[in-house]
Amino acid sequence: MRASLPGMSGPGEPSPPYLFQTSQPQELLGCIEFAAQQAGQASEDHGAWRWLIIAMTLAVQNACLCALDHGDEFGTKAMTRTDAREVKRWTTNGRRGPEPFAIREPRIVSPLELLRRAGDPCFLRPPYQLPLNRKVSEAFDDLVDLRNTFLHFSEEGWKIDLREIPPLVLIACDVVRHLAVIQPIYLRHAGPRHRERVAAALDVIEDAMRSYPDIDPGSDA
Repeated sequence: MRASLPGMSGPGEPSPPYLFQTSQPQELLGCIEFAAQQAGQASEDHGAWRWLIIAMTLAVQNACLCALDHGDEFGTKAMTRTDAREVKRWTTNGRRGPEPFAIREPRIVSPLELLRRAGDPCFLRPPYQLPLNRKVSEAFDDLVDLRNTFLHFSEEGWKIDLREIPPLVLIACDVVRHLAVIQPIYLRHAGPRHRERVAAALDVIEDAMRSYPDIDPGSDA
């Protein structure tokens, strides 16, 4: 889903030089490649863990959105149920009347609900459907909690046992790998070598996490 901004160029029109324009696949690629950079620095620079956690959470969100939005013109599969009903009612009625506000300003469900929907065959059909279980859901829930911790200012700073983080990041990598590398449904909307670049970034992150102290290199986390 994309925001429609005043002055945005139409299809085939050149974009003004001051306009920042992106897409969900671009956002996913940017997040995962940034996460790979942070993972490579994390053993030496503990501050990199903060950005790794934030980037990995966003990467999972964007991977879910890429998958759910495929073939869904207005992105209703990622909207709150109220917004989705409003858009579907409008389209069912032949798009007569004012365009629903939800099309211009959609309310997206929480990261955990996006993950759940990516694992629900009602939202994403097999084989693209994410293999979701309790372990994956709980690990992503913990990752989101860490992300939220780092997004809020703390006068005293943060104190976290870093050994708890690699298993969460590895499970997030598994989610992104399935949706963007193993069974991507959205590739025709992505740029050249998107799949290969996501896979390469995931390899870097996984190698860094598995080599961190007290993490079993043979573990699937």
